[in-house]
Amino acid sequence: MLLKTLNKEKRIKLFGLLSYVFIACLVVLFIKPYYFFSILIVLVPPSIVNFVWLKRSKWKIMIFSLAATLIFAPPVELALRMVDAWDVQSIFYRPFGLIPLENMLFAFLNFFWALAFYEYFVDRDTKRGVSPRFKYLVDLFIVFAVIVFGLFAFTPDLLKTSYMGMSVIILIIPALLIFWQNPHLLRKSILPTVFFAIVFFVYEIVSLKIGSWWWPGEYLLPTHIFGKVFPIDDVVIWYFLSTPALIGGYEYFADDDQ
Repeated sequence: MLLKTLNKEKRIKLFGLLSYVFIACLVVLFIKPYYFFSILIVLVPPSIVNFVWLKRSKWKIMIFSLAATLIFAPPVELALRMVDAWDVQSIFYRPFGLIPLENMLFAFLNFFWALAFYEYFVDRDTKRGVSPRFKYLVDLFIVFAVIVFGLFAFTPDLLKTSYMGMSVIILIIPALLIFWQNPHLLRKSILPTVFFAIVFFVYEIVSLKIGSWWWPGEYLLPTHIFGKVFPIDDVVIWYFLSTPALIGGYEYFADDDQ
């Protein structure tokens, strides 16, 4: 059903991307590299290939992804590390002693690949320029960053809520506001959400198995895989909410809201 709107060439390319992720994850499971190198093996090649397929949206996606990574991702990572939402194997210096630089690369690819996938497989890669509304998103990113880093500097206890609590503020409320005004975007986000839910699940399970990624905090719905905590909270928030929220924000602030 989800693939009916795709022509044969795009279906082959989609399954090619997914097949690469599965094979790369098997390689990572076998060689057990550091987390940073597993990102380079599993996520970088398909992201670049998908990006190269685009004709008109490359500059727009790059600008959005860089702005989100440089301004929005660091305070999100800091806030969620304050509540022990997750942690990762890190070989680089951590700003504030908490933010893994590896996750900044991961965040960039999360934005970059998801939007390249969306433009190529769903939105038809039709609009070149960045919407004038993009400056308002950058302003919102800056305000959010100032608030988080300000709280961290002066009253860090205010950041210590919960994974779900932080997600309501960072993700759920903004997504509800966007989709309330633009419900048609939900339908357009279905295929990317399903695709990246599969990618995230496979990669996270492998990362959990080899010790690259773990969940040290408290969760509403904790379960265990390989004898280690694997929260269902993470599945709901990241797999099924973050991709639609990203697409909604991209369409409203950077694309044509169509």
